[in-house]
Amino acid sequence: MKRAARIEKIMGAGKRIMRKRQIIWIGFWGVVLAAFFVFSGTAWAQDGYVRKNLLIETEELAKLLNAPKVRIIAAVPVATYAKAHIPGAVNIPHLTLNDLAARKKDGAPVSPEQAAKIFGEAGIDEKTQAIVYDGGEGPFASGIWFALNFFGHKEVRVLNGGLRKWVKEGRPVTQDVPKVEKKQFVARPNLDMVVPLDWVKKNMGSPDLLMLDARSFKEFIGEALPPGSSRGGHIPGAIHFEWTKVSDKVETFKAADELRKILEKRGITKDKEIVAYCHVGMGRSTDLVLAFNLLGYDKVRLYTGSWEEWSSNPTVPIEK
Repeated sequence: MKRAARIEKIMGAGKRIMRKRQIIWIGFWGVVLAAFFVFSGTAWAQDGYVRKNLLIETEELAKLLNAPKVRIIAAVPVATYAKAHIPGAVNIPHLTLNDLAARKKDGAPVSPEQAAKIFGEAGIDEKTQAIVYDGGEGPFASGIWFALNFFGHKEVRVLNGGLRKWVKEGRPVTQDVPKVEKKQFVARPNLDMVVPLDWVKKNMGSPDLLMLDARSFKEFIGEALPPGSSRGGHIPGAIHFEWTKVSDKVETFKAADELRKILEKRGITKDKEIVAYCHVGMGRSTDLVLAFNLLGYDKVRLYTGSWEEWSSNPTVPIEK
């Protein structure tokens, strides 16, 4: 009996040791899995996008702060840049690339000469990888992204979540303004990316065309009239699709599947020809264009003249 009791005692101790080891083992793998989900955030955040290379996550940018041939661009107001910016970033406020005369002429955001000067002085040439960010809003960075693409620079990515996400994660900021070596930026306009006013007049109402108004609903119905608007309302036949619908709560783009469902529910599909516009054609509408590009939409263009041009032309109709 005593021998049996000792064996039972030993067996019980063995079971307790095994349970403790099992708990430690599970705990170890719990930590490993947690770390995996944290550090694989880049891949998960961009899962499902057809052109995921258009975005860059904060973790990846942190590794490129001192990389050669990388130019970080802060698309923020001057005061915001002076307060704090990502180390090494130069500042190009997005409306710097917005000239109404150029937009009216052929749809270009600015003239090729202006673009060459602005981007060249920012230290960008054909070998530069440009990374653009804003405060986390989205439209400002997308405007610079669009302008660079329009003028032939394809090596450009947008920081998903912008400065807000960067700071929230405790990453470094500075007030130091970097010394930048001027480069030769060759502007090669791609007019296929934009449409002028006459094209819109001719094609509005076409069953294969979706004119998307990225402004607020009050602007769309004519209740709000921002500076630069001569009349309130929207382009006849345009669909109201506010730019905020592509953004998530953490100042990033919505997950690909969620974004697809939203677009398909509104009938905004890849087979349609899509033209986006907003108030000044650089910002809210370019954010939509970037979102559609992420999902692999190929038939997307921008009406750069947007409401600023349309509302000031008495020969074109409006709806409210």
